[in-house]
Amino acid sequence: MMAALVLAAVVAQAAPQTTPAPASGAESAVLPSIDRAFALPYPAYGSPQPQILTTRPATGIPATVTLAEATAIAIARVPSLDAARSEVALDDASVALARTGLAPDVSISGSSQYSYVQGTGANASAEAASAAMVSGQSNSGSLSLSQLIYDGGQIRSKIDAARLTRDATMATYRRDAQSVVYNVAEAYYTLLADERTVAVDDELLRENLVSENLVRAQIRAGTVAGSDLATQLATTANARTTLVSAQGTLQNDRVAFATTLGLPAETDVLPRDDTHDLETATPTSSLPAFDTALVIAYAERPDVAQARLTVAADEASLRGARRGASPTLSFSGSKGLESSNLGGGAIRNDGTVGVSLAIPVYDQGVTRANVASERASVAIATANAATTRLTVAQDVRQALISIVSDRAVLDQARASYDSAVTSLHATQGQYRVGVGTLPSLIQAETTLASAATTIVNAIYTLRVAENNLRYAMGTNLQ
Repeated sequence: MMAALVLAAVVAQAAPQTTPAPASGAESAVLPSIDRAFALPYPAYGSPQPQILTTRPATGIPATVTLAEATAIAIARVPSLDAARSEVALDDASVALARTGLAPDVSISGSSQYSYVQGTGANASAEAASAAMVSGQSNSGSLSLSQLIYDGGQIRSKIDAARLTRDATMATYRRDAQSVVYNVAEAYYTLLADERTVAVDDELLRENLVSENLVRAQIRAGTVAGSDLATQLATTANARTTLVSAQGTLQNDRVAFATTLGLPAETDVLPRDDTHDLETATPTSSLPAFDTALVIAYAERPDVAQARLTVAADEASLRGARRGASPTLSFSGSKGLESSNLGGGAIRNDGTVGVSLAIPVYDQGVTRANVASERASVAIATANAATTRLTVAQDVRQALISIVSDRAVLDQARASYDSAVTSLHATQGQYRVGVGTLPSLIQAETTLASAATTIVNAIYTLRVAENNLRYAMGTNLQ
């Protein structure tokens, strides 16, 4: 009983103020503030190179952005989406071009000619003959109109194919936009995880320094050997190495975050943390059932629509190919004015009107070859659409499984972190009063470092998994 009371007093006395220990089991340990990540110089230990890390603000871009703001910036600025939008515009022009086959063709033409022929009279001298000329002037103008009446539906099929192809391209653009949103969220949470990791590593280094001071005090008191300090110094040095390495990862991912938003690498922009404490790290919202999520994905994912539209476009092209041997009927007419006397006068009216019918008899097998080609395209598109649906089902199911697993991992990581914090503080207290050993102290430090790394990874792995589910269901960009 007395030993238990002494241990409780030691734990209460030894707990540092920077990382509170649980209070009577009712309150979880708290991760250090993420703001500490950029409060440290870079590198925290080593030769600083401030010119390398110089950042610049971007016009209209806040220094700290929410996920929604980061998404909006990326949609507006990522160059690949500009290219995707241009692809849609290109296909839209193809639709307009295909529709011209149904419109009348109207043209106006005119000409004016002056002609002469040298005269050669039989009784005239050479000089007179060379001077005698026969000349004339002609003027003409006409208005022509032609209109397709019937072609068996060939042009209509081309229009349908072009329109469906454009719609498929638009669906591809929407999926590209969803991919950009997915990439932004992944970069967002990766950078937050880096910031949190640096803050945690800094806190772990402080705990090592606390232990180092304990060892020094025990050496001065003559209760432990001087070799204990060398062992603890090695552990502290490893903690410094870990911190500096985490800082380097943070700085690199900060560049990647700006680039993912379509901003220059040196832009001063950081994500705003949306995980303030461990208690709210695990969401309480329920997950949809697989069948429900799959129905949503089939309805919302643009790549499913793109695959379906591609099949429809190829089917329209197949219909057009089958109608390649159809007869064509067209109307044409013209109205004109013409004069051809010597003075260009005596204007006369002229005109034509009529219909023409063309019936293909033999086209060297071109239609048959076109039909075979389009039929193969339909088969390929149909197979691709089936593959897309299988991929969607796989994506949704794996995303749901990942969230279930990541939630469970976070719950366990939180319990492990709470226990590791309590254990380290108790071990430090035991060492202070001479009832603990250095190996136990170093083991407690190692356990806390592992638990802290695990919980940081668990928090943001879950955030990425939630983002992955929205992407798998096609709901991450409405």
